[in-house]
Amino acid sequence: MAYIELNNVTFTYPDAPGPALSSISLSVGMGEFIVLFGPSGSGKSTLLRLLKEEIRPHGKLEGTITAGGIGTDDTGFVFQDPENQIVADDPLHEMVFGLENRGIPTNEMRSRVAEIVSFFGVEPILHKKMHELSGGRKQQMNLASVLLMQPDVLLLDEPASQLDPVSTRELFDMLKRLNEEFGMTIILAEHRLDEAIALADRVVMLDGGRIVHEGPPRPVMRRLMGTEAEPFIPSIPALFLRAEKETPLPGIPLSIKEGRGLIDLLGPDDVEAALEFGGASQTGEVLLSARNVGFRYEKKHASVIEDFKLELKRGELYALLGGNGSGKSTLLKLLCGVIKPLEGTISIEDEPFKKWNTRALAGKMAYLPQNPKFFFLHDSVAGEIEAACEMWGADPTEAERLAREFGLDGLLYRHPYDLSGGELQKAAFLCLLLRKPDVFLLDEPTKGLDPISKKNLGSILQKAGENGSAILIATHDIEFASQYATRCGMLFQGNITSEDSPARFLKGNFFYTTMARRLFRNIDRRGSKAEE
Repeated sequence: MAYIELNNVTFTYPDAPGPALSSISLSVGMGEFIVLFGPSGSGKSTLLRLLKEEIRPHGKLEGTITAGGIGTDDTGFVFQDPENQIVADDPLHEMVFGLENRGIPTNEMRSRVAEIVSFFGVEPILHKKMHELSGGRKQQMNLASVLLMQPDVLLLDEPASQLDPVSTRELFDMLKRLNEEFGMTIILAEHRLDEAIALADRVVMLDGGRIVHEGPPRPVMRRLMGTEAEPFIPSIPALFLRAEKETPLPGIPLSIKEGRGLIDLLGPDDVEAALEFGGASQTGEVLLSARNVGFRYEKKHASVIEDFKLELKRGELYALLGGNGSGKSTLLKLLCGVIKPLEGTISIEDEPFKKWNTRALAGKMAYLPQNPKFFFLHDSVAGEIEAACEMWGADPTEAERLAREFGLDGLLYRHPYDLSGGELQKAAFLCLLLRKPDVFLLDEPTKGLDPISKKNLGSILQKAGENGSAILIATHDIEFASQYATRCGMLFQGNITSEDSPARFLKGNFFYTTMARRLFRNIDRRGSKAEE
């Protein structure tokens, strides 16, 4: 008997031109691990929210949803946007909020919190304010708060989208343990399948609100090969599926471990293509520079940014990497003038910020925050685009072309807050492009984007670089950085500790590297130590 069952479910939001979900039938067994994937706006978040009655969206629901024996307290939910889940001012109160509302005895509450805090390693941030934490740290606190409730069913909406590679690995290791050792039923919506696919009992692909593929990971990945959905296949199975010639492989590897056992089946061209990197280095004029910049949020706190130096050149795409809480978002706010450095100078075209007025500076620089909701001021996407065109003298036909390119042309009259995370990200970036700035500062620009949308974004950023813009992105998306960046840098202890071209920067790293690099680490075509 199914633990959770959806029977011919159709859901339509109020005033929407069509249903967000159409004729969804899905059965989930007790203890199953299900991974949902598909394009941005395909209905993944809506489907997850329908499974938890307290946050079920308002609209017309047809069909039936049954959950045998599962109470409202037995289901935990981790939102795509961590800001939507935060209720307290500091992490400790955030974690105990749910326990207090359930009336858990104090001793048990303390025991649970100590266990979770130790597991996540978040002791240093317990007494900070939530607004001081990075998006990734907030997501970790949300997940910890949910796990403190000890649910039987865990629903996660892109929980790794704001986590660094190390935290992502720890997250999926933990989900594996929760599923295998405690029998927790897990339904995970995720765009980046590289880490998640090996954990899944079944994968479900949604497109246009319908289930288009469902089944165990290997046969589904094989069915996607050669179709428009091929970009959704993770890099390891995609590498081996492309290498298949006349004879099918004995099995499609889903993980590094499985792939290493089949490396001999790959040809030299397959290996070369897998290890190929993106943008060429740039030697243009310096557009944005930071010299000896320092910043701390409060006098009693340690510096977040210290003696920081950077030169961003015309035509380059600089990928800024680093762990959650390392200061990437703070740095971008400093570089665009949202907050002021306590020491040092930041300049555009060798002119310090203090010599620029606000309007001129905004015309030179475009900043996309980690939470794009803060970007929107109007009641519709069309209204926001029209305002951007009017303010910056942009051509409306250019806006229409970009809307089609981003797949937003059917969403123009929706309220921005009604969009999916990926759609919201694309709408905000479209408005920035209309400015035609010299410098782009983008905080997690691929967050919430499906693989096809990422490819479109990468092409647009490359074109902007070719037209003379300088681009700095703070990102945890190593695969995107390897394909499109011209330079990568690691932010650690308030400064850039290392930087180089993607090929040299990612070489030899355990976590801050691509899946293909992990697969071929220390191995050449003869199985001996790689010289690279």
